[in-house]
Amino acid sequence: MTAASLRARLASAPLELLGRFADASNATLLVRLTDRDPRPVTDLAAELHREPTLDDLPAEDLAVYKPRRGEAPLWDFPAGTLHRREVAAYVVSDALGWDVVPSTVLREDGPVGVGSLQRFVPHDPDVHYFTLREEDDEGLTAQLATMALFDLVIDNADRKGGHVLVEVRRDGQRRLRGIDHGVSFNVVPKLRTVIWDLVGRPVPMSQRTDLARLADALDAGVGERLRELLSREELEVLGSRVERLTELAELPPPSGRHPYPWPLL
Repeated sequence: MTAASLRARLASAPLELLGRFADASNATLLVRLTDRDPRPVTDLAAELHREPTLDDLPAEDLAVYKPRRGEAPLWDFPAGTLHRREVAAYVVSDALGWDVVPSTVLREDGPVGVGSLQRFVPHDPDVHYFTLREEDDEGLTAQLATMALFDLVIDNADRKGGHVLVEVRRDGQRRLRGIDHGVSFNVVPKLRTVIWDLVGRPVPMSQRTDLARLADALDAGVGERLRELLSREELEVLGSRVERLTELAELPPPSGRHPYPWPLL
């Protein structure tokens, strides 16, 4: 399925609410896309004679739904905007071509109202940033460096170790996916991340070229999409930040009073 067709499916498929991720600070709900199989999950439970687990459900029919109604108020972010920032992070990731953020759309008609809807990434919860760094795998390290640069772009204030997922593709290759970008795109610098041990790693010229292309796109189609998700000031700050990053030769050291998220995982 192409990225465009996946976004179209996320934007239009009927949704069935399955449950809630208990450890999330904001309401984070697991839903099932029922366009391919309209039977309720209770029918599957009856067939299995037990409650279904994730292994019983096709991963491609699952998505993560973050409703505006379930967002905890924050003193430093406008109320009711976190779900839009989730979508904005995907728009930027997609525009860069870095494939960091799973496909994410805005749904006005979610089970409990407007919210973001993101493709569910099947993963092992025991594998995260810190376990990946123990492997010392250059391919994974390069992907982590891309994620670190992406976090600089969106000024991600919450890159915890558990927000780095490993998706094993059908060809056996491992792709890293970043999730939970609701506290990004602030007008005041707030970068907080666990990916500081890659300080000094060179930024490839190809990625600096991608950033220059994004800078141009912010004045065109990508900017139009983001204007529906971010404030005018946030978009202006993003544009200025991207312009600066086009000249970035290597990943920078920590700055500010609180460069790490809490908890780290």
